Amino acid sequence: FFDQGVTPAEVVHTMTTVFDEKMTTIRDRLATSTHSFKEIIIMASIVEEEENNSEDRRIISGILWKRIAAGMPLQVDAPFYYLYGKGSSQLSKADLAAASPYNTYKNKGLPAGPISNPGLDSIIATLEPVKSPYWFYLSDRTGQTHYAIDHDGHVANKDRYLR
Repeated sequence: FFDQGVTPAEVVHTMTTVFDEKMTTIRDRLATSTHSFKEIIIMASIVEEEENNSEDRRIISGILWKRIAAGMPLQVDAPFYYLYGKGSSQLSKADLAAASPYNTYKNKGLPAGPISNPGLDSIIATLEPVKSPYWFYLSDRTGQTHYAIDHDGHVANKDRYLR
């Protein structure tokens, strides 16, 4: 929390200091990762915005790393909030087709940079993903996450939980 009247420089300094302190607690895990520090932070920022439950964050991290390894686009909606101020249910086909280095439907791999400031839990989830048979997930209107092994199962989940 910041006091009213704090300068942008003070906010940046505080956030950077806290971030650096938190990173020292997981230095060994960062050093042994097969992903670069930048990749970890970008992925963690997505995981942070996609899910708020620790266990689900680790499953989603596993799904997203698996998609990257398979050459699939991530196809996550969280970056669009930062691009257009729109949530998943508000996105149009034009939004999903827009040219942007943050468009995870159009581009393969990670976006150009983080979409938020990830918390330690999301960073750890990114470093310790859960391997699962799932390739797809969605959150229903209550925030519960539902997983699917294939696209047909994902479409069924959309019909069941979002329509």
